[in-house]
Amino acid sequence: MTERGGVITTEGERLPPHPHELRFLAVDPPEIGAAQLITEGVQWLRIPLPMELNHINVWLLEDGDGWMLVDTGMAEDVCREAWLALEERVLGGRRLSRVFVTHDHPDHMGLSPWLVERHGAAVWMSEYAHRSASEFLRADPEAIAGRVRAFLHSHGVDAQPGTLPGRGNHRKWFGGMPPLAASPVDGDVIEAGGGRWTVVETSGHCRGHLCLHDAARGLLISGDQVLPSISPNVSVLSSAPEANPLHDFLASLQRLGECDAETLVLPSHGRPFRGLHRRLADLSAHHQQQLAELREFCVEPRTALDVLPTMFRRVPRGFHRLLAIGEAVAHLNYLCSRGEMEWRRDGAGIVRFLTV
Repeated sequence: MTERGGVITTEGERLPPHPHELRFLAVDPPEIGAAQLITEGVQWLRIPLPMELNHINVWLLEDGDGWMLVDTGMAEDVCREAWLALEERVLGGRRLSRVFVTHDHPDHMGLSPWLVERHGAAVWMSEYAHRSASEFLRADPEAIAGRVRAFLHSHGVDAQPGTLPGRGNHRKWFGGMPPLAASPVDGDVIEAGGGRWTVVETSGHCRGHLCLHDAARGLLISGDQVLPSISPNVSVLSSAPEANPLHDFLASLQRLGECDAETLVLPSHGRPFRGLHRRLADLSAHHQQQLAELREFCVEPRTALDVLPTMFRRVPRGFHRLLAIGEAVAHLNYLCSRGEMEWRRDGAGIVRFLTV
């Protein structure tokens, strides 16, 4: 059992507005082992993933006599095979000098130890993200599973040992932990790919999530924070059950709104697009709609499990239900933090939320 989440896809379909007024880059996604030029010094690569979300976009930026790579794919053979093809066909004999990790989910950093070994690359990522992933990999899986079961039980889920669905061995997807060469922070400037990229820390989907913004050329490498057609998972985890990640996520959307309206967004999943302000407004409106529906639904005490049909068109199953519980608690905690809702724990340890 693990808590390393990601984005919810069709198996856990949400109710986001359909993206409109987005203008997608008029080029086809690169084939596996090939690259698509975005602008001088910046190339788009696509790495396949062995899961429902079947790809991740990674970005190759010229870096002196080498390359800076943004994100990696996970430690799976299908990802390694894609990279072997890229080394032969795209890298042109130049090594990866830096690997910049946007955040600590395995599809974004899992291959970094392998790439470091092959190229001698220096890994750059937030100090918090590196520490968080390291702690996860060192932790006792049974201890994590017990904590997750207790969290789910408190929110109305039958969470007896052996009853929780999983989604593979996430430790294997990481492939170990790379040494941390540099820990950029919000406001730092990185020169690569023919431009100057400002580091923008955005939270909510994941603490320590870093975007890269080249204001002069109107480019934003957005990681999972802004995607064109799916909404990133914003969840409360069992390790911090009273956290308020939705507040952080909405605040981060406002920060990204300071980017120019014609910014070309380079997301981790889907296709590059223009229409950033429209997409930010859609994401914010989606969450505000869910909050309004929860306020109305919780006029009687409700558990997080009770509210899933209110938040999702189809109640997710399996592992996606676990992500959905975390997302429901994130919305409920947000309302509690604003004094619009309160929670009560009964004698069995079940938490129920009530609009006030």
